[in-house]
Amino acid sequence: MRNLSVGRLALTVIICSLHCYFASQNLTAQTAADCNIVTDEIDPFDSLRTVASGSFPLGNFLISQVETLDGPKLAPEAEGMVMFGESDSLNVIFLHLELPEYHYVRTENGWNVKLLMQSDSSIIGFYTVPDEGTFSKETNMRHYQHTALVPMDSYYKLTTDTVALIRVEYQNHRRTIQPTPEQQAVLREAFRCVGERVGLYPVKP
Repeated sequence: MRNLSVGRLALTVIICSLHCYFASQNLTAQTAADCNIVTDEIDPFDSLRTVASGSFPLGNFLISQVETLDGPKLAPEAEGMVMFGESDSLNVIFLHLELPEYHYVRTENGWNVKLLMQSDSSIIGFYTVPDEGTFSKETNMRHYQHTALVPMDSYYKLTTDTVALIRVEYQNHRRTIQPTPEQQAVLREAFRCVGERVGLYPVKP
């Protein structure tokens, strides 16, 4: 029953993440000094509370399929967002990633998102569900959503350590994203910020 509840909570947060992502596009880029919360709301039907940071770019830029007078339009390799979902007695942190892809790719249920930590070279794996992607007119590419449930022990490590590399795995295809030092700080601060809003951070003795 608990697994079903977590799955339902994850699905609801995935749906909400699209709303949160588009809402955050109207805001300026997040920096490490910001505590940028774009959503903190309770669903009137099922009392699900959702808290989300603003979205932020990760990695370098890639050439999109949109041509302008100045040449091809550039797009971030990936965009990230940290989210929190609370329903009944379940409190869950999520890392949401959106990646544009040139071709249609497939994912299966599995440990498709992995983070390489800088301090000790440890690898944290996250379980995600399949996504068929949606076509974006901004890039003329398919954008894929990867929403990973973050265990609490991993969450606290992500509030203090630095993510050196992000790996996203598809069937017969994988992407490796290297955040810049500034992006690493923004990602770490997003985990702290969402945790602070919901009382998970800092850790109370």
